[in-house]
Amino acid sequence: MTIDWLADVLRAEGLTVIEEGDWRARGAGGEFAPIGVLWHHTASVSGAADPAPALRAVVDGSDCHALVDYHGTFHLVSANRVQHAGHCGGSGPIPAGDGDAMLIGWRIDYQGETQAMTVAQYTASVVGTAAVLRRLGRDPEFARGHRETGIRSEPDPGLVDLDRMRADVAAALAGRSATPSSASGARRTARSGR
Repeated sequence: MTIDWLADVLRAEGLTVIEEGDWRARGAGGEFAPIGVLWHHTASVSGAADPAPALRAVVDGSDCHALVDYHGTFHLVSANRVQHAGHCGGSGPIPAGDGDAMLIGWRIDYQGETQAMTVAQYTASVVGTAAVLRRLGRDPEFARGHRETGIRSEPDPGLVDLDRMRADVAAALAGRSATPSSASGARRTARSGR
């Protein structure tokens, strides 16, 4: 399976999308039948002057389907299977197994320990996740953070309440605002200006 529909689905929600090169052909090869979305952070410090510091490494490594930059822009990297999730230990409705075969992954370009997501990143991630889950016919529980599915001690995405993020995805799926009014990570970022 391919997710060459990703650009259209995200743009239909009003999100800004940049297609990175021949993203529709890029990928690791192998089985890919996605049932959900997996969130990551990049561990890079992003900012207004350098909104996507991890982009080149992500594109070269084809280790996610999309990167969400500091301004909330989606950079599309691959429409095929990529190596981002590894073995999944199971979380919510996501079964244990090959996470790369089951999950569409995006990396949100922020540091994750001392820097939280910007409001723009959080909002774009919530709206984008809702759009993809709608396309897949899945509910918000099919959105997970890597720290919830990884079999090692994965830290990402950091500085965000994933249950709250899923609740905001549910609101977006129901047609309500995805404004991160109760997203602790997004609030902290808005106050600090990072």
